[in-house]
Amino acid sequence: MLLDDERRNFKRMIAETQIDVTRLSSGETFTAKLVNLSASGCAFLSDLAIEADEALDILIRSPSERLDPLRRSGQVARFTQTDEGRLVAVHFTGSA
Repeated sequence: MLLDDERRNFKRMIAETQIDVTRLSSGETFTAKLVNLSASGCAFLSDLAIEADEALDILIRSPSERLDPLRRSGQVARFTQTDEGRLVAVHFTGSA
């Protein structure tokens, strides 16, 4: 499903799957739940405290072996506390 928002340059795709997130400052890696994905960023849920502007590496594995995993570096744009956990929005800054 695609979400359209007049304020965005790219449509967001709902993509609920597990992702690997690496904190570039410490090298710590953890698993999170991807919520949505676009050409310019993504959002995921995590129970960990993540800071605004923190640099992250995101790895999204494909369910098909024929497709390479998607790996992008990014920066935390914002976060919001929800009933499901902390919703973290990441703006991609380039490929990892």
